[in-house]
Amino acid sequence: MSPQYFRYLAIDLGAKRIGLAHTDLLRTIASPLETISNDMLWSRLDQLIETEEYRAMVIGWPLESDGNEGPSIERVRKFLLSFSKRYPNLKVHKVDERYSSKEAAQVLIDSGTSKKKRQEKGRLDRIAAAIILQRYLDHHN
Repeated sequence: MSPQYFRYLAIDLGAKRIGLAHTDLLRTIASPLETISNDMLWSRLDQLIETEEYRAMVIGWPLESDGNEGPSIERVRKFLLSFSKRYPNLKVHKVDERYSSKEAAQVLIDSGTSKKKRQEKGRLDRIAAAIILQRYLDHHN
């Protein structure tokens, strides 16, 4: 793959589920990818990263509404430590994830998604990951 064409991968690391999103190869638009269970995390990351399309990862940084680090921060820190050991060549960017789930819920409402489909938690997680990734892109492009 040409050096200028690559993707960012985004992770919304939840206690029960993990939302994944990624960019297009020019890194202009974030799209929801999938939602996985915590026990699938490393095997799925291995599959994605071995494609060599991904050169950086964006992760939601769980802050409280007042800007202080939230109780989930230790889970994310532990994950990042393991991630950097496993994938030392991938750069990691942390992005404030405040209100991303509320924004994701509003996106589903605005798009006309039925109430039954909106209640599928996995759908919300991958859209939240895309929102986190788009925040990064908007701030850094």
